[in-house]
Amino acid sequence: MTKEQLRQDALQSRRALPRSSVAEMSRRVAENVFSLGEYQSARRIASYVARADEVQTSLILERALIEGKSVAVPLVDPSSDEMLFLEIRSLGDLSPGKFGILEPKRTGQPVSLDETDMVLVPLIAWDKRGHRIGYGRGYFDRALSGRGGSIAVGLAFDSQTVPHVPEGPSDVQLDLVVTEKNTFRFGSRPS
Repeated sequence: MTKEQLRQDALQSRRALPRSSVAEMSRRVAENVFSLGEYQSARRIASYVARADEVQTSLILERALIEGKSVAVPLVDPSSDEMLFLEIRSLGDLSPGKFGILEPKRTGQPVSLDETDMVLVPLIAWDKRGHRIGYGRGYFDRALSGRGGSIAVGLAFDSQTVPHVPEGPSDVQLDLVVTEKNTFRFGSRPS
């Protein structure tokens, strides 16, 4: 199956999930993230802001802010079509952006991902080698390629697992995937 076919099938399946299931499974994903040593020791976190049917990140973002962690979230710069990460102080700092996704206001200097400890990454489907399918625009893969020592953590529902994701030359492998049921580690980065 091609990557585009996998993307469409996985999106259709995810969009069919009841909102109550998305909320409950997202809560369990968040609890699994909170139990990670990498989260507990992280001082700076970058994270996507979830669409309605994605693993919801609001619980993670709110807790990280309460715990005094620095939190940066993405916005798409319309002049360069690149994804930038900007620090927020609260979820109230967000408003709808280019794709209808909540984004931070364009204030302050962008945060480089190599200055963060952890990057929470959205996905549509993933395999147990740490490869993911995103929305096909390449924003996160381009951003992750410059993350330095920051770990890339995909947040997913267990049902989004597929047997094999075809990878391209610009695709970036995740270090971990956290689902409502488990945490999967890939590659050789220390835990």
